[in-house]
Amino acid sequence: MAKKEKQPYHIVTFTFPEEAISYQAFSKLKKYHSDGLVGFEQLVIIKREENGAFSFEDAAQLAPVNKSTKGALIGMAVGILGGPFGILFGTLTGGLIGGTKDVKHMQGIQDTFKRTVGNIEPGQTGVMAIGEEFDPSILDGLAEEFGGTVTRTDEEL
Repeated sequence: MAKKEKQPYHIVTFTFPEEAISYQAFSKLKKYHSDGLVGFEQLVIIKREENGAFSFEDAAQLAPVNKSTKGALIGMAVGILGGPFGILFGTLTGGLIGGTKDVKHMQGIQDTFKRTVGNIEPGQTGVMAIGEEFDPSILDGLAEEFGGTVTRTDEEL
């Protein structure tokens, strides 16, 4: 049996000076996706408390749940964090924990999430997206329009 290749993921994290702006950007990113300007699979608004803890404020599953999204970073993070919202969002992401048996793989996903969520400073709310961006100037323009920053990470999960 051939060894599975790792799935590459493009993770984009936005941070903004005000929480309300994250919600505006989240809505605009969903529109960009529906207009075909980006190919995101998932979006999530993440709020970091001053003590460094974080919570998921809103989420959107933009692509059908299939084999390619089972390894998604956000789904794993929610599965790890649990809680009522985690259970709800976990159903949207296709139940990564049930679909993956490789503990080392799951640890890699968890580590990647920790590094990526670190782009959102304590006390800030940001938006994290997983998927494709076809033209980086579109997301750079969104960050500039709302006075935020954008960080890109490519990870193999």
